[in-house]
Amino acid sequence: MSQEKKIEFEVDRRFDPVKSRHFLNGVCTVLHCHHYATLYSQLALDAVNFNGADHLVEASEDTFYEVLNSYYLNKGATTAEEKVEIARQYWQAVGMGLIQFTGVGKFEILAEMEYSHLDEGWLKKWGGSKKPVNLFTVGFVAAVAALVNEKPVRSFRVTETKSLVCGDEKSEFKGVAA
Repeated sequence: MSQEKKIEFEVDRRFDPVKSRHFLNGVCTVLHCHHYATLYSQLALDAVNFNGADHLVEASEDTFYEVLNSYYLNKGATTAEEKVEIARQYWQAVGMGLIQFTGVGKFEILAEMEYSHLDEGWLKKWGGSKKPVNLFTVGFVAAVAALVNEKPVRSFRVTETKSLVCGDEKSEFKGVAA
């Protein structure tokens, strides 16, 4: 009987006391705070004339694409299943929430979260929203979709179709090939 090897995201956290910098797997990382994340998300949403929401999504996509791609190359992750599992574990390891990828294909990606650190902060700070606010996760899902399909950034357009801050039981994300 063969055993299936389950890939696990490895976390190497280091702190440089001289420069006061945190590193996660060799990448300089700012440790997040859900109250701070709600503020920069609200700022991006308010900056309509500046396309602030789009800029935050793109910055998130660029960052996660680079971080995950580097990790995949370093660990030899090549299959879609390995890449999705690493992304899921990474999201949880950095404290952003519990994400599940429920559908990953060549032209579409589906993901959901029953718990989100940003949504939790938003709900505590403002009590809810009439529209989805999880721009950071939208960029993350877009990066995962592109990497799984071996495409460059901006290959998928992702939207948050349901949202915890809007009163839904979970946040849902749908991405389609651009």
